[in-house]
Amino acid sequence: MAPVEFTVTGGEGSPLDFVAALTPATSLVVITDPGGWAQVSAGLPVAAAGASAVPTQVRVLRCAVLDLRHFPSASSLPSLADVPGDVVALHDTRAWDSAPVVASLRGLGRPLVLFTAIHTWVSGVDTASVLIGWSSPHAVLAVPRGAGSVRVEDAVWQFRELERRRAMTYTALPAPPPVVVDRTVTVLVAHPGATEGIAGALRPGGEYEVWTRVGPGPVLPADLELRVVLAMNGRDVQSESFVLPADGASPWVSFPVTTPYAAVPWTGELVVYRGAVPVHVQQVVLPVGGGESRVRPRVRLSRTFADLGPLSSRAGSVLVLGERALVCAGGAPWWTSLPDGAALPPVTGLDPWYGKGFPAYCEDLATFAVRGAALHGLLFGDGPVIRRGGAVAVVGPARVPWAQVYELPFADGPYRLCASVSRFGPFGAGGEVPPLCPEPDHSGNVLCPFGFWGLSRVLEQPAGPLAWQVAPADRQVGVAVAVDPDLDRTLTQRHVAELMSFLPPHMFSSAYLSPSELARALAEERADVMHLVYGEGALEAVEITGWPHRPLVVTTFPAAHLVDAFVNEAGAAGVLCPEVAVDQGMAGWVSGMLLARLAGGMPVGEAVRRTRWEMLGRGNVLGLALAVHAGADLRLR
Repeated sequence: MAPVEFTVTGGEGSPLDFVAALTPATSLVVITDPGGWAQVSAGLPVAAAGASAVPTQVRVLRCAVLDLRHFPSASSLPSLADVPGDVVALHDTRAWDSAPVVASLRGLGRPLVLFTAIHTWVSGVDTASVLIGWSSPHAVLAVPRGAGSVRVEDAVWQFRELERRRAMTYTALPAPPPVVVDRTVTVLVAHPGATEGIAGALRPGGEYEVWTRVGPGPVLPADLELRVVLAMNGRDVQSESFVLPADGASPWVSFPVTTPYAAVPWTGELVVYRGAVPVHVQQVVLPVGGGESRVRPRVRLSRTFADLGPLSSRAGSVLVLGERALVCAGGAPWWTSLPDGAALPPVTGLDPWYGKGFPAYCEDLATFAVRGAALHGLLFGDGPVIRRGGAVAVVGPARVPWAQVYELPFADGPYRLCASVSRFGPFGAGGEVPPLCPEPDHSGNVLCPFGFWGLSRVLEQPAGPLAWQVAPADRQVGVAVAVDPDLDRTLTQRHVAELMSFLPPHMFSSAYLSPSELARALAEERADVMHLVYGEGALEAVEITGWPHRPLVVTTFPAAHLVDAFVNEAGAAGVLCPEVAVDQGMAGWVSGMLLARLAGGMPVGEAVRRTRWEMLGRGNVLGLALAVHAGADLRLR
């Protein structure tokens, strides 16, 4: 191929810094940097492929590494398909023509970084390529204006000539992502009226004060009204409101306590609420009789308290702490017990369109309502209830199916049907679903779909720091579909076809991946939505290093046991999953409806609520088995 011209710029930083900045947008980088190759190939076995991770100013550059100089021909090269890395790093060889290898690797989806000598001609470059050289103290960057062959030597010469004429322009590295420092919540114990805390054991039966405050952090958009709650075992729940100023630490808040008479560690919970939502939860252990005070983080929905504005609209919350829960309906929260092993009743007999006739649908709805009403009575007893129609946040492990909670009185036995049962059920008139039931009379033992939390409310179950948006608004959302090859291929193909009927095909990438291959594939995936199509129990554990972005994970199988790994370890924005195993075909139908609504701009909580109603329109009550392990206001764009 003929030599090509190129546009040359320069920048301050190492060549590998610019490799990290230019990939993955650039598919081929031709680079002369012996020091960079030494970093990339450190520990690489001779005549073998390997993986490396090199820290740069921009990000950690993860490479699949291969040195072509150790192989007599292209046919003797090992496969790089199973070697993890965001980019493929090759060192060129003079012994044989490596151009076909470079061309084939460029077509596999990962950017290629080719280390070569400064005077070597490299063929097959194009406008998606970049040359990187070095002219101290600058990195030289050259972009070909067409397709052909290039030498880095020519780009460096042109850079020096333009620099001599003072006609050179310079490209800055992107700013590194800001380091987010967790805002601490300090707890100390003092004698009444004292100004300093106690270091050491507390006296049994003694009078003390527990002091707490939110530490300094980034400047907030405005002053923030919060509430702090202290719930020590064996004592009444105490609650105090305070204002976290826009700039600086919060004021100290104190609670009087009387320690137990037994000399044992005294445990409790310190919870910071934004409105009705617990956004920071930590266990407090006070050393009565011996030891030292300590705290243990439990839940954190915000690392800085700067992104909590939308939570002020929530009507109530349930904070799950083992076998008990703190319920908040707007005022001071109170303790309630939780059932052990509560589960959704089984649903069988669905037709080929995943629905049921009217009598069978009513029977399913009534079975769900009996259990849901019992759960609601256990949660609230004779206390205040969460106002009808408002959003509810559930924070903590998913011990019960919260969408099934039924807030109207209902017991097993003869019941009356609300007109909404038929209107929004199979063969009903349907129409737009209002926020509250349009029927005024709900007296007696009445069955109404608006009695369920999952149908009358936007319900969220966040497991970690909240995210409000997955992808930038200026580009299309990408969806990666990972499919277990052991599933029924016909149903899988129908599932993909259904997805493409809801969404444009160019949004998708898909692959058959066994459970053992999934963790590596997900670690390298950069799509906005990870759609995992697997059977129940196929994935017992998934260990993924942190993603550089915050994707939404959508599964077709119960995934409560994976939520913590996805959200708090890998950094996902949230997880949408069923709480019970569902038919493979139905899982495809449901996920298609969900993804179509999300791609259309609907927030996650409302998208799931409307999908539940659409399923109900076929007589299918299993929409109440969908769980939203994310903030309800999360949007794809």
